[in-house]
Amino acid sequence: MLPEIHTRLRLAIMILSTTVAGVTGALAEPPSPPPDLPPYAVSQAVTQPRLFAENVVSTPDDEIGGTFSPDGTEFYFTKLVSYTTFPRIGVICVTHYQNGKWTEPEILPFSGTYLDFPPKLSPDGKRMFFSSTRPHPTDQARAMRIWVADRTADGWSQPQPLDAPINAPGTRWNSDPSLTRDGTIYFSSDREKPGALHIYRSRLIDGKYAEPEKLGPAINSAFTEYQPYVSPDERILLFAAGPSIDPPYPHREEELETGGNPYPRSDLFVSVRINGEWTPARHLGHGINTFAEEEYPILTPDGRYLFFGSERSAFTVPVERRLGYDGLRRALNSTLNGHGNIFFVDAQAMELTQ
Repeated sequence: MLPEIHTRLRLAIMILSTTVAGVTGALAEPPSPPPDLPPYAVSQAVTQPRLFAENVVSTPDDEIGGTFSPDGTEFYFTKLVSYTTFPRIGVICVTHYQNGKWTEPEILPFSGTYLDFPPKLSPDGKRMFFSSTRPHPTDQARAMRIWVADRTADGWSQPQPLDAPINAPGTRWNSDPSLTRDGTIYFSSDREKPGALHIYRSRLIDGKYAEPEKLGPAINSAFTEYQPYVSPDERILLFAAGPSIDPPYPHREEELETGGNPYPRSDLFVSVRINGEWTPARHLGHGINTFAEEEYPILTPDGRYLFFGSERSAFTVPVERRLGYDGLRRALNSTLNGHGNIFFVDAQAMELTQ
């Protein structure tokens, strides 16, 4: 099985047999934040995951992950178009917080043609890093590569691919870039075995990236790890972990399961860096992980909230009670229909003790 696990393939997965879980948290859009707080903040504690910007960002479409500008007034995210298995079309959108609400999203000028995964901004907000299947000058076959765009007075520049050793020749999959304040880049790659994604780190030395190092067994396992988010101070690492690419697709014992045939999906994990070493990754609780897909974790610029994508819905396997046609139609056309949405929860739910 190839690294299509990373693209959330669902072509052969009917909605009534997907492994999804019950909905947690309130569904109504939170009230506007007080004027001294960033736009994503809410006045009450968010102890269980809740939808972000319902009907603007989180919709019946397929939204998978995103990131904020340093001041919190811009939210960049990817919306998938499910027209085939791989590659899909994935468009990077932006919404702005204006007059007390989030604006109608717009597709960035350089996106809308290829599969563009959710971006992350450098801590200063001046550079945008993302992975994409757009043509790369050194690749004959389509591959996933990491690209970067610079913020200009007119918006964002045309993206350029990162050089080797990040986008190493001969590798098929390099993706999910996340940067620290000193320029160190964390990303996922299958450079050891095609389709087997793990998390790597590369230091920025004299303006050039050093040879990437694979993170140790506290983070990487015999299965797959991807979609890393590293905090600007390199203290917190969040990532998604999924099953092995080989049948019968074993996975970490903490990952949640439900009825029906399992499909490649991920749960979210966290690690803390202490004295230069990452602690053993821990499975997130408090309703963050479900039987559905959870992906693309980030922390808000102030570290107050955990944001992530999730496919959770009202459907379970087996269903808790018989589905009527009218109820099924309403559910399939609702925001919580099993496609991806963006959720958030207080960062305290990660229960970091260090």
